[in-house]
Amino acid sequence: SGDGAVSYRTRFHSIQGPRCTSGRNVRLSYRRLHSTGTPVGKGTGKSIDGVHNDTTAMAQPLPIDFEQIQKMDALNSITQHVESISDENVFMADEQSSSPNSLDDTSAVVMPSTTTTKTKEFSSPLISSETRQMVKEIAGIALPSLGGMLLDPIMSLIDTACVGQVSTTSLAAMAPCTSIFQFAFFAFFFLSAATTNLVASNPPESAYEVGDTKEAAKRVDFNQRVVSNAAGLAVVLGSLVTFALVQFSDPLLRLAGIPASNTMLLNAARPYLLIRAMGLPFVFLATVLQGSSLGRGNAWRPLKIFGAAGIINLIGDIWLTLFKGWGATGAAIATVAAQIGACLYYVISSAMLDKSVEASSKPLRDVALVWRGLPSKHMVKTFMNVAIVLFSRSIGAMLAFSMLTKTAALGGETALAAHQVTLQVWWLLSFLPEPMSVAAQTLITRDMKDRKFRVPKMIKTLYGMCGVLGASAAALTAVVLRAPAVAGALVADASVKTMMASLVPFATLSQSYCPIATLSDGVCIGLGSFTHLPIIMAGSFLTTAASLSFVARKNLGVVGVWACMNVFLTSRVALHILMSTKLRKYVNKAFRGGKKVKMQADPVAA
Repeated sequence: SGDGAVSYRTRFHSIQGPRCTSGRNVRLSYRRLHSTGTPVGKGTGKSIDGVHNDTTAMAQPLPIDFEQIQKMDALNSITQHVESISDENVFMADEQSSSPNSLDDTSAVVMPSTTTTKTKEFSSPLISSETRQMVKEIAGIALPSLGGMLLDPIMSLIDTACVGQVSTTSLAAMAPCTSIFQFAFFAFFFLSAATTNLVASNPPESAYEVGDTKEAAKRVDFNQRVVSNAAGLAVVLGSLVTFALVQFSDPLLRLAGIPASNTMLLNAARPYLLIRAMGLPFVFLATVLQGSSLGRGNAWRPLKIFGAAGIINLIGDIWLTLFKGWGATGAAIATVAAQIGACLYYVISSAMLDKSVEASSKPLRDVALVWRGLPSKHMVKTFMNVAIVLFSRSIGAMLAFSMLTKTAALGGETALAAHQVTLQVWWLLSFLPEPMSVAAQTLITRDMKDRKFRVPKMIKTLYGMCGVLGASAAALTAVVLRAPAVAGALVADASVKTMMASLVPFATLSQSYCPIATLSDGVCIGLGSFTHLPIIMAGSFLTTAASLSFVARKNLGVVGVWACMNVFLTSRVALHILMSTKLRKYVNKAFRGGKKVKMQADPVAA
């Protein structure tokens, strides 16, 4: 402070406030209100804390009563400010620049010991409250997302169960078809994931609530352009994929594992493939709109729409497959009808939404579907920066699953049928922890925009919940595949059931750590650090390909194939540990940051 002021400098370790734990200094200056004594003169001296001060020297004690006037006012103000901040902001230690209230140039003033006790008592329920709030936020997205994600695997499982009651040959024929459609779905799932990421990173409500309507309008316009351009791209790409499947159906089926000499199996698979191919443009468009809803944090809307589609598919499968006897062809017709109906309803209802800035800035409000013309160069670049990485990641994953099915086909129809049923059950239950990845993409992307200090705690909560769901999925996999009643409902052939039982240990084991790999992908996307994901997937694919080659040479059969499933997932987790630098940084903060703070605070409290 300048002439006519007294400077107090001290350490502020006794308050465990979130922004004061790093021990920085704060300078409180009390400017003289008035003085009746000898004025403070200039010269060389020491301030009352012993720090050398060449500017001021104390000639005699000031007659001002700081205890009743300035000191208590200032200290009480600081105490109230510190207690009002969540204890979780300790994670801002390395992210100070992201907070407008950062106390980089301040640390603290020594407070009475009673303040420490009060702050500790105050922070404990605050931590618990924030954890509960995060669990509520995650569940609000994950639970509806779980229903939406399970609908496609449920549709395939219903097809499998209905066809399995009619013909083992038709059931075996569905395996390569399912592999092809899973490949197409996940190869182009980047459309949905990129839409979710871009929409979640531009929430208009955060600007509208503080009165910045111009920024809110800008974000609404950006989100509408993202959804419009992604929807147009989905229709184009879906149509191209449909054309490719129709034009090259037989070569693709042989590539997926059907031997060229097995004409009967090829003839059984072709109609199912061609009919299901007609629904791909609608499926791609619906996943883009689902990504838009998830980006806005509204997971219930796609759940309701796809839930209705699942019911239609179930009724159609039972009627056409079991009662009409159409087999795999009837299952394909029921599935496509449900997909087209869901997409058309989603498009019409999205186009009818209010497009004003005020309506679009409401929390959990979906982005209205409007035609925004052809995408600009900036929009294409923004979208493709995310999409290309996610596309290459999806390609690696689906190549691995396709190779698993192709290797299983070498064992004959029985082995392929057992692999098909086991894979469908595994695929369905693997989606139990999958919504954690969706929640990570939505919530972490949102918090990285405005509330970065919450991210480590959010990551810790996500991994904890994902671990519980992964253990539950593993247990359910073992129960479902071993239960005679469930196996009998899925397939009638006794030899297929026997072979399925031999795959249970490998399916259960792989299910236990699949959630770790999936959530790690989602966290990296939410953190905006995902350029290395294709490298991780490529490394995992090459490792799996080498393992499958060994299985084929040694004739280890479908059991060896499922052992390679474990190799694929294990290598993904290992490569995340080695290559995901930003993920390691935040996980370290999440699981070790709290201990570090406690070590700093406890000696002071003592």
